[in-house]
Amino acid sequence: MAWTLSSSFPIQIALLDKQAIVFHHGSGETHCLDEEASLILLTIMHSQAPISESTLLGMAVDAGLQRVDPQSLAGMLGVLQSIQVVENI
Repeated sequence: MAWTLSSSFPIQIALLDKQAIVFHHGSGETHCLDEEASLILLTIMHSQAPISESTLLGMAVDAGLQRVDPQSLAGMLGVLQSIQVVENI
């Protein structure tokens, strides 16, 4: 599976320490993401093309986020998808 930013509505992101604050213009909701989810979202944002889960997992491990495994990555992507920030294509 490959992931990209959701094209439904724009989002705004502010970085604070190792967290990201995300404002979703479509829902009007603001979300606070932890370090791991922030890195995943920023990686997807900066990717020139949809990015695979295996690439995201490798980048997380390379960044020193040892707590990220395939199961936790799937959970983070599911949450980011449920708040309509990323989409699976």
